[in-house]
Amino acid sequence: MLRSRLLPFALLFGLALLFPRAAAYEALASEVLIFALLAVSYDLVLGYGGMLSFGHAAFFGIGAYSTGIILIRLFPSIPLALAGAVAVSSLAAAFVGYASIRRHGIYFTMVTLAFAQMFYFIAFKWTSLTGGDDGLQRVPRPNLGPIDLHSEINLYYFILIVVAVSLLVIVRVVNSPLGTALQAIRENRDRAMSIGYNVDRFRLTAFIISGFFAGLAGGLYALLLNMVPLGSLHWTTSGEVVVMNITGGMGTLFGPAVGAIAIILLRDMISNYTDSWSLVMGLIFMLVVFGLRGGIAGFLRRIIKI
Repeated sequence: MLRSRLLPFALLFGLALLFPRAAAYEALASEVLIFALLAVSYDLVLGYGGMLSFGHAAFFGIGAYSTGIILIRLFPSIPLALAGAVAVSSLAAAFVGYASIRRHGIYFTMVTLAFAQMFYFIAFKWTSLTGGDDGLQRVPRPNLGPIDLHSEINLYYFILIVVAVSLLVIVRVVNSPLGTALQAIRENRDRAMSIGYNVDRFRLTAFIISGFFAGLAGGLYALLLNMVPLGSLHWTTSGEVVVMNITGGMGTLFGPAVGAIAIILLRDMISNYTDSWSLVMGLIFMLVVFGLRGGIAGFLRRIIKI
């Protein structure tokens, strides 16, 4: 089972090694990797835990802001900044998860959205720390030992290594007893409770792990942009991640990664031709939902079986 889950990612990793040469520009390739990690981390919550959260942008944005603030105000060290990002985003996920995990369905969704908007308005108003509407500007990108990360290609391969290791950890989590319990809870919560599963504890653990990797993706995003846009905390970012999961195929890990790749690349290409790119993306999303059962991953499975 573990080997079958790793094989698609191994193929993606091989393609990722050559991707900067095929992408329109190297920063786009790095953005694809970052959002692939964010989408896969969210799959733990939605695809495996069955929890539709509209607050995941909070952990992504908190990770980005934490990285930027550490690099600007504390110490210019990338390992320290990323460690701070995952620590703060994990704490935020624990807080939000503890407050919302006992709610179900639309109530859970609305509570997570409310918390995300709370973090958004804190960042918007706390201009002395976050830069307010202008975002956090001039985030430095110090060298990583002898590696010059001012080079976009060096940054890309650094992000690739971080994302690859993160995906290995997430695949291992999914194939652990925690992953099995999450799927059981998703399929039949009452039956899982009847055989002794502590449903809230498993759901909260998955929520925190997901927040950890979302924060890591946010930290990488701050390094890529050399700034933190306020929009990284907005609910629309959460919506994009939901779309990536549904388009790629929930509950597969591989699917959300492919969904993120497809959406980021399509958005970049379409926006070069029209200002109404969001409308075109919406139409494409509707076609995928109605035409591809199980998303892109489900379609690929059927093709391979044929």
